[in-house]
Amino acid sequence: MINFGKVIYPAFIQQEDEEMFCVYFPTIFPESGWDYPLTRGKTRRIAIKKAERDLAYSLAGIIYDNEELPEPIPIPSNNLSQGMELINVETSFEPYAEEIQEHLKGRHWHIGYYVEENDEFIEAIGFKNDQGMWDIFYEDYSEEEHSDDNLLFTVKLHSEAEEKFNQFVENEILKRGG
Repeated sequence: MINFGKVIYPAFIQQEDEEMFCVYFPTIFPESGWDYPLTRGKTRRIAIKKAERDLAYSLAGIIYDNEELPEPIPIPSNNLSQGMELINVETSFEPYAEEIQEHLKGRHWHIGYYVEENDEFIEAIGFKNDQGMWDIFYEDYSEEEHSDDNLLFTVKLHSEAEEKFNQFVENEILKRGG
């Protein structure tokens, strides 16, 4: 069951142009959080209100994926440039619980392997099973259509799925020539 109480995460807000304020969470999303906002709004207040909701969705997704919630690490002010304002965004699961549960019903993982030599992309897809683990299938089937014949493996975490799928592609598909 997904649930978390009140949490507060550091973010920064920046006015991108005259009509849009953007809220970024670089310590939650270290790979993309400096470059891509989690949310946008026409006013500062709307952007922050949307950030509360979108942060709740993101944190619920992290829990659903069997990951631990990230620590609310402060954003060093020396990393900010002109126009970036540090803020704290407070959220919780409860106000959005029904929406989030509905949203998570269709959640699944796509795991890919790019073969540079022939510009090929090999993909697997993962669905959460009744035991709370992730079943990874080699072919892209909808949840109703996948069969156990295409089940590669079951994992708990996305990082495990990526590692095992990379090994599968390198040891099974690429070695036998596609």
